[in-house]
Amino acid sequence: MEGNEPIDWSSWTRSLEQIGVVASQSSENSALMVLQEGKEGTVTNETLVLIDNRSGNKILAVCRGGFGYNDALRTSAYTPGIAYAKRGHGPSSSKEFFGFRLVVIGDVTEGVVKQNTMIIAPGSPVYRFNEKFNPMRFLYKSDFTIGYYANGHKSWTIPLMAEYLSHHIGVFGVTGSGKSFLCRYQLIPLLRGYGYDVLILDWKGSDYAPFYPENVISMGDVELDDSSVVSYLAETLNYFGGGDPGHRIVGYLEEVVSTTDWKGRSVHETKEKLLQNLLDVIRDDNLEQSGKLSRWGYIYRRKAERAFEHLSPEDLKPLMGEMKPSEVIGLLREKGVLVIDLSYGLKEQKLSVFLSLTRYLKRLMEEKNELKIALLIDEAPQYCPWQPRGLEEKTTKSLIELAALGRSYKLSLTLVSQGIAGEIGINAAVRRNLNTLFIGRIHPLDAMEAEKYFASSFVTSDSLLRLPEGHFYIVGKANPSPIPLLMTFEIPESERVHGRGG
Repeated sequence: MEGNEPIDWSSWTRSLEQIGVVASQSSENSALMVLQEGKEGTVTNETLVLIDNRSGNKILAVCRGGFGYNDALRTSAYTPGIAYAKRGHGPSSSKEFFGFRLVVIGDVTEGVVKQNTMIIAPGSPVYRFNEKFNPMRFLYKSDFTIGYYANGHKSWTIPLMAEYLSHHIGVFGVTGSGKSFLCRYQLIPLLRGYGYDVLILDWKGSDYAPFYPENVISMGDVELDDSSVVSYLAETLNYFGGGDPGHRIVGYLEEVVSTTDWKGRSVHETKEKLLQNLLDVIRDDNLEQSGKLSRWGYIYRRKAERAFEHLSPEDLKPLMGEMKPSEVIGLLREKGVLVIDLSYGLKEQKLSVFLSLTRYLKRLMEEKNELKIALLIDEAPQYCPWQPRGLEEKTTKSLIELAALGRSYKLSLTLVSQGIAGEIGINAAVRRNLNTLFIGRIHPLDAMEAEKYFASSFVTSDSLLRLPEGHFYIVGKANPSPIPLLMTFEIPESERVHGRGG
């Protein structure tokens, strides 16, 4: 870490507790450690250690993948130890030992993590850090931290490379893993501290809206732009039966929305004006020289009338909002944190609100505006599933475009999802744009996908399937460690009791 005073390593090693030594078959990136007798009861997975490498440097590493070995209890052959165990007697422990695989974080000889290029010498002593000696000091000098190291002390807050927050964040974990807790108590305060205003899309209206009662607007308050109105109505009206006639009528509907006064004072008046204006546009485009409607004109008119017969007042409510996207962003600037409650209405209605807002944000960035806005999207697979259809194709494309522009114009996306990939996850093209991930307890369907993010760091799907609530591995650009770190944070007991964490 730049600016660190030189470390008196002799004082450090005298003050730290030795827990083991490096065994054979070590390399520059990993090693096996044999624990000293009795330490197997106190040293656990994810313990941070200092290797006093006999090759001449100091190495920060983490314990991952414990093992126990007793030569007398080998099952590959019948031994006296097996015979004793068969009769219920205790076998000899003279050839028993315990250990861990050590995964190297880096060379910390100069007080800052660098790539270790020296072979870890067998026989090198291994020390455990205590509360007085904080290993997080080696990682990165930053004013922005998150949680604390899960197998350490609460003072071991994890520094983040905050300049990468605009390169987008993914939060993954099954229901009950603590995703909403992480967002509310860690990520939102972090983004606010870094100078970002946070706009939250609360799909269910229960994970965020109740906790920001003075900072909530309803999806029904937001005015949809013309393109979102057309997309929503076309989806709701089933594209007027599809095919070439349906496509033609959607074109007429687009003309109605963009060129006529179609919104009434009520949903009933709006329905009447929309249909009448649509019929007028169809008539004007399909009149023959005789002044009569053409054959295709009759077909278009009949299809439009039949489609509108099934349009209910509830379907039209999303069209009645009066708060323009620019006003939503203005309110966000005033509040700092703004929640849009998406709890009422159908999926198409919610996605239309999203499209209207994101088109405005995209336009701001295309005009070279630096936003410093974080868009937190709960239930992300609803917007960008692995195989998008209908409006989902537009919202998925919109997220890809926002991600590309956001890196340059300070729009940070945070996507929250129960799954990483496949049927329970998010679209691969969107996922590739998430450069910092927080991965908690995963779904079994995600086991193979999750392991891809932990290559060479010896975090297995078995471990990910068993993570406690509120424990997340940090993976990616904002993580100052070259390997994933396990973090946790304090969750208020009242929220644990009521189970308010996704």
